Amino acid sequence: MTEVLRVENLSKCFGTLQVLQSIDLTVNAGETVVLLGASGSGKSTLLRCLNFLEVPTTGRIWLNGQQVGQDSGGGQPRYSEAKLTAIRAQVGMVFQQFNLFPHLTVAQNIMLAPMKVKGLSTAEARKRALAELERVGIAEKADEYPARLSGGQQQRVAIARALAMDPQVMLFDEATSALDPELVGEVLEVMRQLSRDRITMVIVTHELGFAYHVADRIVFLHQGKIHEQGAPQQVLIAPQQERTRDFLKGHDKFRLPHADAV
Repeated sequence: MTEVLRVENLSKCFGTLQVLQSIDLTVNAGETVVLLGASGSGKSTLLRCLNFLEVPTTGRIWLNGQQVGQDSGGGQPRYSEAKLTAIRAQVGMVFQQFNLFPHLTVAQNIMLAPMKVKGLSTAEARKRALAELERVGIAEKADEYPARLSGGQQQRVAIARALAMDPQVMLFDEATSALDPELVGEVLEVMRQLSRDRITMVIVTHELGFAYHVADRIVFLHQGKIHEQGAPQQVLIAPQQERTRDFLKGHDKFRLPHADAV
């Protein structure tokens, strides 16, 4: 399998607080990796390190076989802002909040980065925006403003915006946690389709049914470390570690969440 993303010995500290410890992780092309763990286990911080919204305290990251940063004589790599901007363009990120510009239409929100970062013309950027809106099922909303959309539709716009940059890997940080329950299913269905299309994804979620049915691999974090990982049937049905079993207590049936909505 082709390796897209590799992390070696990654740690992250905020002052004296160590949030991540010695993380080793590889993500292959077309793979859907779901990160699970209790609040405070380091899941979101790991995602933010993967696209360098947070710079790792120690460790190295490779994207498509190229190490990010410049080695500095055996110490921690140095990162130029220009290089990090280029990396962020290749690693799409979808947050809990949609972060759409309210004064721009849906299409304009999606067109902005391809035009400014990739130099696409207005016509090229709009063509790409419409294609990604079609992919997430709301092409008819292209010329609406975000305030006229539901939360689920806004999150689908945020996904389309990330996809429009043609990233090497997509990161999702609790993409459904800010939505009303009845809107969760429509966003999960988009993510399921991206998985079927073999878009490389790393997903933080508490939707265990989604994780069981969609993930190629589950990675369980505890106290900033990878505690257990494997296929969904292994980690969610027959976990080897006591902490994983405690986390999953009462979650032994994995129906797709909100199946009636998808």
